[in-house]
Amino acid sequence: MLLDEAQKYLEVVRTRGKAKAGLERVYENICKHKGLFVIAYGKLYANKGALTPGVDANDTIDGMSLKRIEKTIEKLKDEKYRWKPTRRTYIPKKNRKKRPLGIPGWADKLVQEVLRMVLEAYYEPQFSESSHGFRPEKGCHTALSEIYYTWKGIKWFIEGDIKGCFDNIDHQMLLTVIRKQIKDYRLLRLIKGMLNAGYMEEWLYHRTYSGTPQGGVISPLLANILLKELDEYVEKELIPKYTKGDKSKRKWSRKYQRLNQRAVRAKRRGDVEGYKKAVTERRRVPVFQDDGCTWLKYVRYADDFLLGFAGNKEEARKIKEEIGKFLEKLKLEMSEEKTLLTHSRKEKARFLNYHISTMWDNSEIRNCGLGKGRSLNGKIYLTIPNDVINYYESKVKKKGKVLHLAEWVNNSDYDIIMAYEIKMQGLINYYEMAHNVVVKMGKLRYVYEESLVKTLALKHKDAFARVKRKYRKEMDDGRQVIAVEVDRERKKPLVAIYGKKPITQKRNVIIRDEVVSLNTGRNELVSRLLNNVCEICGSSNDVQGHHIRKLADLKKYEGKARPEWVKRMAAMRRKTLFVCKRHHEEIHRGKYDGVGIT
Repeated sequence: MLLDEAQKYLEVVRTRGKAKAGLERVYENICKHKGLFVIAYGKLYANKGALTPGVDANDTIDGMSLKRIEKTIEKLKDEKYRWKPTRRTYIPKKNRKKRPLGIPGWADKLVQEVLRMVLEAYYEPQFSESSHGFRPEKGCHTALSEIYYTWKGIKWFIEGDIKGCFDNIDHQMLLTVIRKQIKDYRLLRLIKGMLNAGYMEEWLYHRTYSGTPQGGVISPLLANILLKELDEYVEKELIPKYTKGDKSKRKWSRKYQRLNQRAVRAKRRGDVEGYKKAVTERRRVPVFQDDGCTWLKYVRYADDFLLGFAGNKEEARKIKEEIGKFLEKLKLEMSEEKTLLTHSRKEKARFLNYHISTMWDNSEIRNCGLGKGRSLNGKIYLTIPNDVINYYESKVKKKGKVLHLAEWVNNSDYDIIMAYEIKMQGLINYYEMAHNVVVKMGKLRYVYEESLVKTLALKHKDAFARVKRKYRKEMDDGRQVIAVEVDRERKKPLVAIYGKKPITQKRNVIIRDEVVSLNTGRNELVSRLLNNVCEICGSSNDVQGHHIRKLADLKKYEGKARPEWVKRMAAMRRKTLFVCKRHHEEIHRGKYDGVGIT
């Protein structure tokens, strides 16, 4: 019942969003529908950071219960809910610098997810098809596919980059954009409180004057809501302004027509040399006359955007300038050094870590539509940048020599091979759309294979060549791979294979962003929470969820008399066990075996 009512409310919000109708009493409905918080819990519990505390060490997903949800809702109803500052930490970047990361507490994550679900239900139907970042059913590859299939004939690329977009979003501007359609003062005040919550670094409090909450589940959506203004500006103003003529009705150039007629006459006369000469010259001249026909294309992924323009350089510069001026209205700044104007035939634009250019080869004649033509000219060409390969090679190379990975030596053979395979296959999957994926990824896979064999050789203190012979296996298609098989009693053996799949270019790759779906169907965890019964003793007294980070944490009990709660979790193969408050406290005190669990 709780979930059904929440589902109905989200559907109402979605319908109003699709109609671009105003939205009111959102705050009231959030407090009214407890099912929204239950659903939010079901979506967040599997996140790796669910057990990572923010500024309050006790504010994690562990101990989650219906009572905690009710307390949160009561605070919201009384308008006494206060956002806590995030705990700031730093994580390494590719350039060896560090990027700040904010870690919110569990209660804030839960409320953020509820807000995210409601706002996404409303805004998702309104977002542009050109926006691909952090959206359901979209991702990097849908953006690249749009470019590959619809950008033929583009001459100039405008590589857009917004300087520190997520950190520099103006709070008042964001609230103004939301206020255009959502008329709910209490909701806006709640969002404003979240934006101004600040962060703690080395136990010192810092206010946040701009930007979305770092590490918050709602941050990408808030950025998309603001940048929706940019999408609409480009699509409703710039594209109509710079799209002139009808490219499907362009006329042949006079020179091309004359050479074409000369070739036809020579063919009729049987003049082979004259025909060849006319055809050769015809391939060197433009097919269509310059009648001022231009068109503009646009795609955006989060704060990175790319425009493709079929026109002259001067107009391309004007487009870049106009976008910069519009971003100033949103109180954002375009990075001049990173916003580049690139000639599509002579240079390569960079977008989503792909190089993008257009092909041009007058000698390539193939059937294309109504007849033979220069089929490659103007087509999009996607390639893997050399620095991408160099970066990943540097992970296993030093001074040109391939090295083992010492941190993996103590793992099992199966785990080592699988770790290399998962890493390598993930890269191949991402770059499968590139025209040079076979060459570039084939080279990288070979380098990683050498590192893999050296890691196994170090583990077993054996020679490289012997280890390679030992683990080498031939696939059905004749390819050589590195593999290991682990026998298991009464079960199929575990098999790990490095290089299992052949590397091929694929035009239609479907890898989308991991965005939480709006589907709010009941899942097992939610059902167990709503059941409100201790799964050890059957009590209904203050039932709480006991969470562990991963099932492997239960291995510490192997060889011991395992307590009942460990047996239950292992049997269910679940990272969560719902227990009464008494049993939960006993688990944390380690009453069963003297070992505390976190």
